[in-house]
Amino acid sequence: MDGTRPPAPGRRLAASRLHRSGRDPHRVLLVGESALLDAAGTAPVAGLLANGVAARTGRGLDLDVAWDLGPVLRAVTRSTESWRLWRYEAVVVLARSSASDGVVGWRRERIRRIAEQVLPALARSSSVLLVRIGDPSSHDGRWDGPAVSSITVPADGTAALGPGAADAVADRVAALLAAADRAGRAHGGATARERRDVPQPEAERQRAAARAVEALGGMTPHLERVVLLARNTFGVPFAQVNLLDRGGIRTLAFVGATGDDAEQPICTITVRGSGPTIIADTWEDHRLDGNPHVHAAAHPVRFYAAHPIESLDGYRIGTLCVFDLVPHDPADVDPVVLRDLAQLAEAEISALLD
Repeated sequence: MDGTRPPAPGRRLAASRLHRSGRDPHRVLLVGESALLDAAGTAPVAGLLANGVAARTGRGLDLDVAWDLGPVLRAVTRSTESWRLWRYEAVVVLARSSASDGVVGWRRERIRRIAEQVLPALARSSSVLLVRIGDPSSHDGRWDGPAVSSITVPADGTAALGPGAADAVADRVAALLAAADRAGRAHGGATARERRDVPQPEAERQRAAARAVEALGGMTPHLERVVLLARNTFGVPFAQVNLLDRGGIRTLAFVGATGDDAEQPICTITVRGSGPTIIADTWEDHRLDGNPHVHAAAHPVRFYAAHPIESLDGYRIGTLCVFDLVPHDPADVDPVVLRDLAQLAEAEISALLD
C-alpha cells in the first residue's frame, strides 16, 4: 500500500505515505532531498526503511515521506506546531555527508541548518535521527544526544541507500521507537499514539474534509473495489467510504446503501479517534443514544465497524465503514484488516487528490 510518487513540477512540497500492516502502528516522518528519496523513480529508500522498521518492531507502520529539504526546512522553522509534529514517534532526515562527492558550501550550510535549527525543534516532540549519506569517516557524532542522534552510511551506486545501509538505519529507527514507547509509559502514557488519538480541532478537520469534497466531487469508481472487498471480508451487507463534511456525509463509494446527506452520521464517532471503532450492538452503546440511524430508522443499524481515513496532513476526513441490521460478535472484525482496508481507500483518495 505505497502511495509514493516523484514530486510533481511546480509543487511547493511533494509528500506521500507508505503503510505497513500490523497492530498498534507507529508513525514516522522521513524527510530528504528528492535525489536521495526517489532514485530511478521508485522511491526505494522509503520502501526499504518501511519494510525494515516494521519487521523489527513487529507492529504496523505509517511512514510519511516528504521530498525536498528546502520547503520542509522553511515550514518547520516557522512553526513545528503547524506540521503537528507531535504525531510522529520518530523523524528521520536524510542528507548528504559534507565529505561526500565534493559537496559544495551551500549543501554544507543546509546540513548545518538542519542540525542547529530544525532538529532541536523537532526533538521537543519526536525522536530524531539525522542520516548522513556519504563517507562514514566524516561522522563526528557531535549532534548525537538523547533525542537527536545521527548515523553516517555509505551511498550505494545511484541509490541513496543500499540494503545494508538501509538495515543500519532501520535498526536505529526501531531502537528510537522502542525508546519512545518506554518514555511514554514512564511519563503516564503520553505516547505519540495517544496524542494522535485525541479529538482533532473540528474547524481544522472540517477545512481538510471540505478541500477533499471539493476536489473529489461525487462518487469515485476507483473505490468500488475497496467497499466490495470490505463487505466480503466481514460478511456484512453494507460498506461505505465516506467523507465527513459540515456534519453530514459525502459518500465516495458504497455497496448496499449510500450515506449521502445523512444527519447525525454514526461515522462522527470514528473520526474522534485515530483507531478503529467496532460496535457489536449499537443498542448497547450509549454514544448512540438518540441517533436516528440506530433508534428511529425503519431498519436500524445494529452492527457498525469503521476506521478513519486521513488526509496527507493527518486530519481524519472520513471513514471506511461496514455495518449490518443485526448485531455481530466483535471478534468477527480483525482491527488490523479493517485498518488495511481503510488505508487502501486512503491511498486511492490521495492519488485522486494529487
